[in-house]
Amino acid sequence: MLENFSWFILVPVWVSILIMGARFLGIGFSKKNIVIMSVVSTLFSAIYSGYGLYYTFHNTPVEMTFSFLALGDFNFELGVYVDMLNSLIGLTVSIITFAIYIYSVFYMESEKSFSRFYSLMNLFNTTILGFVFAPNLFQMLIFWEAIGAVSYLLIGFWYSKPSVSTDAKRVFLINVIGDICLFAGFIIVSALVCYFTNSMSLAALPFSDLNLITSSLIASVNPHMYTFICLLFVFAAFVKSAQFPVNSWLINAMSAPTPVSALIHSSTLVMTGVFLLMRIFPIVASDTLSVKIIVSAGLITAIMTSISAMVQTNIKKVLAYSTSAQLGLVFLAIGCYNPIAGVVYLVSHAFIKSLLFMCAGVAIKLVDNKNIMFMGKFRTCIPVVALCFIVGALALSGIGFCGFNAKYLLTNIFCTSIPATLLFGFIGVLTALYIFRLYFLVFENNSSFECEDLESYTNPKLYRIAYSMLIFMSLVVILLTFAMPIGRICPLYILNVLMVLAAYYLYNSKIKLRKIPVIHHILINGFYINKIYYWGEVILYKYFSAFMAFVDYYILGGLEYIGKASAGFLSKTEHRMQSNNFQSYISYGVWVLILTMFVFVLLYLLILNVFGV
Repeated sequence: MLENFSWFILVPVWVSILIMGARFLGIGFSKKNIVIMSVVSTLFSAIYSGYGLYYTFHNTPVEMTFSFLALGDFNFELGVYVDMLNSLIGLTVSIITFAIYIYSVFYMESEKSFSRFYSLMNLFNTTILGFVFAPNLFQMLIFWEAIGAVSYLLIGFWYSKPSVSTDAKRVFLINVIGDICLFAGFIIVSALVCYFTNSMSLAALPFSDLNLITSSLIASVNPHMYTFICLLFVFAAFVKSAQFPVNSWLINAMSAPTPVSALIHSSTLVMTGVFLLMRIFPIVASDTLSVKIIVSAGLITAIMTSISAMVQTNIKKVLAYSTSAQLGLVFLAIGCYNPIAGVVYLVSHAFIKSLLFMCAGVAIKLVDNKNIMFMGKFRTCIPVVALCFIVGALALSGIGFCGFNAKYLLTNIFCTSIPATLLFGFIGVLTALYIFRLYFLVFENNSSFECEDLESYTNPKLYRIAYSMLIFMSLVVILLTFAMPIGRICPLYILNVLMVLAAYYLYNSKIKLRKIPVIHHILINGFYINKIYYWGEVILYKYFSAFMAFVDYYILGGLEYIGKASAGFLSKTEHRMQSNNFQSYISYGVWVLILTMFVFVLLYLLILNVFGV
């Protein structure tokens, strides 16, 4: 049945083509019809993923492929591979996309490019599903590239704004680094496996034969080469999942509309790097150095981005830094040889972060500003949003709901020594502090903003649509708790509760915290990682431009001058040779013959000396 209904995951791309095709032909659908088609498309993928999860829980994985590209004995296939991992991720993507599609009716109500937005979102959904259900690394690579291209279009949705266009290009170019690493890793592994196993059917690196691929690599490749291959895959995952030292692009992605941010930061773009490592875990897990780098990068990212989130004034930047930090914990689980804990935390974080971003979107709409210093007392204006944000904040900080259970799994696998426990506890304390700082500044803190009837801000009916999706996502976060392994209370959680009280005391009172300018500037700029890349780009561009100017002026210009001078000299010489004297012409011929023979003799001697022939 799964093989016969694999076309379900292609329904979103058909909807995307239908919306844009109708718009191109000047027909156009109403907003209501566009939303209905988009929502129905997510139901198809949700049904397919849900049944796949149920089926593979009781049976072996299912694979269905067809030949896409045949080059001699090489055969590269496309299709679907359904197991519990991608079924769970696919179901998560479908549920979140369903909620965001309906929520976007509220957020994008006044957009002229409403149809373009939903068309791109449907296309994005298809690329994610094609990536998740890929039967081999070849298809993963194709959809990896497609995800980057469509995310560029979504991040740059408001392309008429120069800053948005610049941010979209920056995100795309940084992600290209990861694309190159994954492509190089695929080419090297594919060539080595086909050569050593003499099996051309493994050229696409199918996941059903992953153990065979891993064992052949280990047996045939020297350790240094094997480490290099693993590091290519690891760095590709770091780039896509915004880990140190390439985590800065996630801040540039905040130029996208908030529904896009909710999708990117929850279960789509940033998830792909983590999912790649989970899918090829047997290969990476066999290399000790790569595993150590995964753990180190995850810890560094979690600590640095959590500290940076403490001082941000842009509500979306706080949540963006939080995304990098929480994904760092997922990498930590993978590095501790426990991808199951990583999957559980990834899924719980996806629902939590999408809920928090949608809450942030309502707050942004209310004041038409992303700066939390212009917000405050929103609990009295939008109490439903405040309550939903509390649910998300409690879950993210690991105090309650699905976040409590997910953090418990991480605590079990990582907190095996006092230093490790202190590091993990420090990350948890920072998480609770920055997320409740955000809550108290936005929803509780005193502000000059006065709540009035919501009709003066927007359509109350659309607010109710947003509220219904927030309540829906909050229920998912709460109910997911009972579908996960039950956690236990430990001292680390008590510290997190104390941090909530500290946040209330610090940010819901008239206390003015003293800033140390130097440290504050470092933190608010994310340790200047983005600026370092910017300076590197400027310096690289400057010297590259200077080099190309040198080549253009002196080398190409010099060759051009020599060509013109030679042509002029030959022209003048040929003019002088036109003497109408037959004896002179014979003399010229003799000299040409002598010079030609001289050149051939020199070439013959050169060949003898070089090749010995």
